[in-house]
Amino acid sequence: METKFFDSLFSGDSANGIKLCMGVTEGDFWARLGSVQLLYMGQDDDVDFGRIAASSNIDNDSIEVASGQPLTRWLYIARRVNCCGIEEQTLSAAARAEFDNLGNLIEQSCNKIFTACAKQTGGSKILLKWFYQPIHQSKRIDKFEIYYDNATGTIDYQNPIGSVNYAGRKFYQFVTGELVGDSYKFCIRAIAADDSDDGFMGQIIIQFNRQSPDGVSILICQTE
Repeated sequence: METKFFDSLFSGDSANGIKLCMGVTEGDFWARLGSVQLLYMGQDDDVDFGRIAASSNIDNDSIEVASGQPLTRWLYIARRVNCCGIEEQTLSAAARAEFDNLGNLIEQSCNKIFTACAKQTGGSKILLKWFYQPIHQSKRIDKFEIYYDNATGTIDYQNPIGSVNYAGRKFYQFVTGELVGDSYKFCIRAIAADDSDDGFMGQIIIQFNRQSPDGVSILICQTE
């Protein structure tokens, strides 16, 4: 048994000892007949491997842990311990969790786009441009989907008007078809390989100045 699991000082009743059932042997010997999986956690990649957050039987496919505090982000790492109390030293079984201001788990997703902008091109067509940064993303991005309101005021998030495949950290762009209305709203979302999206609700609002002499200028282009 590894020395960090000994719990003689507390007779197996410390926080770690209780999770390992060390009270059966008063902390002197490994009490489990079979293997176990342990969960460790920490913030900002600083995982405390001296404190067990939770434990579970080796054949379980999940481990339950208490919810995090509001506006916190945690890194969890699971490790297996064999019947002799020897723990594997892997970092591969890892997961991140982030909690919102109410303490609710934020669903994992791709990062959101930023620095989105638009300009008029080719008559009444609009060129949308944005940037994507993959650092610290929870899911690997596959593509971007573009949605709009078709001049109705309400964006249709069920039927994208186009998509752009992801190709690394860079600026992306998409050109719309001819737009005959005076005002439009657009939204660009990052889509993961499992078809989940980032839930982005930011809008690019376009309003044409149809009264100008040349009839081609954009009166308003703003993001919300």
